[in-house]
Amino acid sequence: MKRQFIVAHGFFAIIALAFWYYSLKGPSLVWNIFLALVAYDFSCLARVTKYQWLKAILLLAWLLFYPNTFYMLTDVVHMSFARDILTDKLSFIYYLIYMSSILLALVAGVLSVRYVINILKMRNWLLQYSFMGIVSFISSLAIHIGRYERLNSWNAITHPSLVIDEILKVFSYSEIHFVLGFTFMQILCLWLLVGKE
Repeated sequence: MKRQFIVAHGFFAIIALAFWYYSLKGPSLVWNIFLALVAYDFSCLARVTKYQWLKAILLLAWLLFYPNTFYMLTDVVHMSFARDILTDKLSFIYYLIYMSSILLALVAGVLSVRYVINILKMRNWLLQYSFMGIVSFISSLAIHIGRYERLNSWNAITHPSLVIDEILKVFSYSEIHFVLGFTFMQILCLWLLVGKE
């Protein structure tokens, strides 16, 4: 785990440097990757702490920040240069930087779920898959209100009633397809990639 932790943050540094070097404008993907790594970091800390009360707090913090990992998939909307990646060198470099940041966030998310399952000592595969399904659904609700209402993880603590109101609004015919679609994508990744260590 220590090696993965160092490598993940090393890749973050490389991607952040690439964003700076190429002066990429638009949304702060570096900030978004950072938030995704916060979830990963909380899961790592929860694995190593010996205090149960602290472990519980870290796991709650992980759940608050976990949606930031798959949220990165929504950042493809900013890749207006994508149609030119096969003909324009700079567009291809931008594509590599953007996709690397998205992949890093997804991998961090998958690893964090693996760690949490290990922490909670879920040995039964049905329990594991159910847990991943529930977390994916909750995460998809959070991704929706993050993308459309621009709420952040910490708003669950600073403005809980607002977050609850926005979550309830998602349960409509016009919005539920987003949640179900993102739930499917997360389950696809987690069920296939989260295995026993």
